[in-house]
Amino acid sequence: MGTNLFVYGTLMVAEVMGRVSGCHQAGEVALLHGHRRRRLSRQVYPAIVPCPGGRVEGLLYRGLAPGQLAALDAFEGAMYRRVAVTVVIQAECFTAETYLLRKAWSHLLSDEDWSLQRFVAEGLREFLADYPGFAATTPSDVVDEQQR
Repeated sequence: MGTNLFVYGTLMVAEVMGRVSGCHQAGEVALLHGHRRRRLSRQVYPAIVPCPGGRVEGLLYRGLAPGQLAALDAFEGAMYRRVAVTVVIQAECFTAETYLLRKAWSHLLSDEDWSLQRFVAEGLREFLADYPGFAATTPSDVVDEQQR
């Protein structure tokens, strides 16, 4: 059956999600209420934190395997923790997991909104080439698990 995952930043880009987790399915547009998304200072990627009245648009990927989640955990690193949330797709609620910024790193959260379009236009190429999280993942393990 697998685990549902709500993504709201760089993992919304199919190339990033596929490279990290081996997941090539299309995500479904979903909303997460009670949170806000901001760019991290001096970075091209965002984080989300709880925020009453806030909402974050992202994608829901359904049925991820444990190996895929392990690769995503490694990619996200120590700054983020995976937690259970409820997201909404066309007025229907779904349980999913997502990555929240840990409180120890909250000082890195800027006041700047994060834009997927801006990231794709201005930051994606450099992110794919330089983000250290890619080195932490082991794509061959993900592929092996998907073939089982």
